[in-house]
Amino acid sequence: YKEEIIMKKILLSLAVVLVYIMPANAEVTRALGLTVSSATIESSLKDDIDSNGTVNTRKDISNDIAYGSIFLEVTNDLGAGSITFGVDVIPMEAEFDAKTVAQSSLKAKGDGAATTGNNKGTVDVSQHITAYVQPGYVMPNGMTVFLTAGYVTADVDAEVQSISSTNKTESLSLDGIKLGGGIKADLPNDMFVKLEYALTDYDDISVTTSNNTKVTADMDNEALSLSLGKKF
Repeated sequence: YKEEIIMKKILLSLAVVLVYIMPANAEVTRALGLTVSSATIESSLKDDIDSNGTVNTRKDISNDIAYGSIFLEVTNDLGAGSITFGVDVIPMEAEFDAKTVAQSSLKAKGDGAATTGNNKGTVDVSQHITAYVQPGYVMPNGMTVFLTAGYVTADVDAEVQSISSTNKTESLSLDGIKLGGGIKADLPNDMFVKLEYALTDYDDISVTTSNNTKVTADMDNEALSLSLGKKF
């Protein structure tokens, strides 16, 4: 896991350096900006409770969150169109997932004692980084319609509180694919604004507690984002 974190930091540094060192001229411009996103995290959760092969719980939950991010990008003007390469970073930690599931367990902490209660779990995401490309088409009114394709990587702290085992927190790596589209408009003083809708499909993550109860989450991020940027 430590090696994955180091590799992420190296890739992020390389992406930022490549965007920054690309020459800016009449066809190529760099930009820095802020993004505010309103997102819905859709999660499909599965518990293999007690690992006895007979008790399983499934639950679909939805969690609405808002977060901010910083982006750095370079755009190549192709006349009737454009191509943008960028990196977007969410600098703060965000709770992407939280759930509570009732359980009646025969595998209790006390010998032979039945236990009832709630299993709880949370997923906190940090260092959420997206490397993306946005091909665009310039409309007659000067606004640009664009598509987005990106690769997402993040660090995850997943905590599981189980009535039939000790609580467990595990650090994981989360990867995903982002697809979306939006519209961009230029403003005075080399400013611009972008509105984007995108869906990020993350890979599954799972945590196994001390009694082999396995909790698996499949998360999707549906976000509407508003960005304000400055060309330089």
